[in-house]
Amino acid sequence: MAKKFLFIILFIIVAFQGYPAELKANIDEKMAEYIFTFQKGYSAFEQLLDETSNTLIFTFDTSENITFERQNYFDMPIKSAYLTSKDKKRFFIEFKNASIKPIVNKTNRQISIVFPLPEKKPELNTAAAAPVPAVNPSMPAASSYVKMISGLIFVLILIFLLFFVLKIFFKKQLFSDIPGSGRLLGKIDLDLRKSLYFYEIGDVIYIIGITDNGMNVIDKISDEAEAAKIRAGFIKKHDFKGYMSFFKRKAHLDDDLTSSNAIVEEKLNSIRNRKKQL
Repeated sequence: MAKKFLFIILFIIVAFQGYPAELKANIDEKMAEYIFTFQKGYSAFEQLLDETSNTLIFTFDTSENITFERQNYFDMPIKSAYLTSKDKKRFFIEFKNASIKPIVNKTNRQISIVFPLPEKKPELNTAAAAPVPAVNPSMPAASSYVKMISGLIFVLILIFLLFFVLKIFFKKQLFSDIPGSGRLLGKIDLDLRKSLYFYEIGDVIYIIGITDNGMNVIDKISDEAEAAKIRAGFIKKHDFKGYMSFFKRKAHLDDDLTSSNAIVEEKLNSIRNRKKQL
């Protein structure tokens, strides 16, 4: 009697026990396969496409429980796969871009869903694939020398043009306030940013002091003899060699140049004495 009672209890437990189904995923480089295996079966299988989210949805009815954890993919056209089982069983496949048409095979106890994956294109090495142009060893050297020489000539021309522009500009700026027309005989540098300019207007030579603070007339020489000696000492600027020889005090200067230097030195001493008295 006890054995029969135990047999009945076991039969009832087995009869009312839920049959679990199984879902397996097989993924490789060529395909993604999802296989449903049922103990009792399924019904009402449907396939839908949600175009707004690029998601394929497979729905079916079954009394069997199915457990499947969500799977996310990073290097595949498929973004994720997951299963819900509230009312109906719903199996979702999300795609990253365009959806892939699946191959569905169905039997009474099994559903196979296969997604053929596109082949991955090998990454091209642009550095290796780029054609290397033929090199003529003589051409680069010649072209580089031509560019260097032409660039040097261009820079020298710019320097000379800038020199003459600045020369004209500063000359006009320094002597624009002096009435009449005249010419600059020369200058003597007393100190850093302090110079004396000898400027001739008519028969009079003006000694003008130039500093950072301004310009002042230090003295004027109206005596014809002194003016002639100073004028003889300062050689015209266009005579570059004579102009440089004057300031370097070459030994071959004549008596007029020596006399001019003496007069200039006397004027300088007079200016220094005035500063000491102040």
